[in-house]
Amino acid sequence: MQVTGTRQREAWVAGEFPPVEEVAGGIWSIPVPIPDNPLRYVLTYLIEHQSGFLMVDPGWNHPDSWTTLTAGLATAQIPLPAITAVVITHVHPDHHGLSRAVQEQSGAWIGMHEREDAWLAGLQAEPSAVRTGLAQYMRLSGAPPGHLAALAARQPSGGPAQGMARADRTLVHGDLLDVPGLTMRAIWTPGHSPGHLCFHLPDRGLLLTGDHVLPRITPNVSVYDLDSSPLDDYLDSLAALRGISPGEVLPAHEYRFTDLDARLDALAEHHQERLDEVSQALASAPDGLPAWQVALRVSWSRPWDELGPFQHQAALGEVSAHLRHLERHGRARRTEADGTTLWSSLPE
Repeated sequence: MQVTGTRQREAWVAGEFPPVEEVAGGIWSIPVPIPDNPLRYVLTYLIEHQSGFLMVDPGWNHPDSWTTLTAGLATAQIPLPAITAVVITHVHPDHHGLSRAVQEQSGAWIGMHEREDAWLAGLQAEPSAVRTGLAQYMRLSGAPPGHLAALAARQPSGGPAQGMARADRTLVHGDLLDVPGLTMRAIWTPGHSPGHLCFHLPDRGLLLTGDHVLPRITPNVSVYDLDSSPLDDYLDSLAALRGISPGEVLPAHEYRFTDLDARLDALAEHHQERLDEVSQALASAPDGLPAWQVALRVSWSRPWDELGPFQHQAALGEVSAHLRHLERHGRARRTEADGTTLWSSLPE
C-alpha cells in the first residue's frame, strides 16, 4: 500500500487538521471535525457534475463541524446551493449528522442504501425498544451492570439517530447515481453497518470506501441485532472489491492511498488473527465464557482499563461478531445459563 494523500498523512501523524484539497479535477476533500473522538475528522467529498456538485458524507451534527464544512466549501469555491445530491456511505452520525442541514440550505436530495434507511427508521421509530434491546444484549453478553448506565450517561437524549434525515432515494448494489454527466456506481459493502456503500468512479479510477476500507486502522465490525453475522458480511464485502484496482482509494478517515488489494489482504488477515485470539480464549475456559469476558482476554489498541464506555461497547460488539462467525463455521457454540449466553469452543 502506498500513501497518496501525503499532506493528509503528515497532518495525521502531527495531530493536526489536514487541508482542504482538490484531490482530482473537480473532486474536493474537506475534513470535518468529530468532537471528542480519536478519529478527529471525517473526510467529506465534493464531486462536480454537469449541474453542480454531489456531496458524500457531510459529517457530524455540531456547530463547529458545520462551521468547518461551510468554510471548506468556501475554500473550494463551492456555494451551498450548487450541491444537488448528498449520498451517504452509512448513517453513523459522524457521516450522516449534517445531511439535513445541507439539504435545508441547498435543496439537495439525500440517498443511501435501502437497508441503511430501514435501520435508521427503526432507530427513530422506537427508541425505547432500542434501549430495551440494548439492555437485553448487555445482559446476555455478561456486561457488568454499571456499563449500560455509563453508556447511557454519555449518550444524548434520544440518541444521535433522532433528527437525522431519512432517504429521499434509496440505493441498491450496482445502482448508477442519478446525476448528469457523472458515472458513479454504488457497491453494497455490509459489515461495518447493514447498508454500508462504497462508490466507484470507473472513468476517474477512484473508489470512495467510507469506513469499509481505511489505510491504517480496521473499521469496527460489531453486531447490530440479535441474529446477524456481520463479520461474514464484512469479509464477503472485502472479497467483492477485489479486482476493481482503482488508481486511488478515497477513504472517509485518515488519508488517501493506492493498492487496494494489498489493504484488503491486510484487513482479512487482521480478522483471522482476531478469530484465532477469540478461539484461544474459548479454549482456555471449557465451561464457556460470556462475550464480555472474551473481550477482556483479547488484545486492543490500548489496555482495557484505558478504554471508555463507548470503546468497551465497540470491543464487545466486535467480539460478538467474531463469536457469531465462529459459530456459523462450526468452531463455537452458545448455551444459555442464568440469563447469560456462554460461548465455548468446538473442535475443528
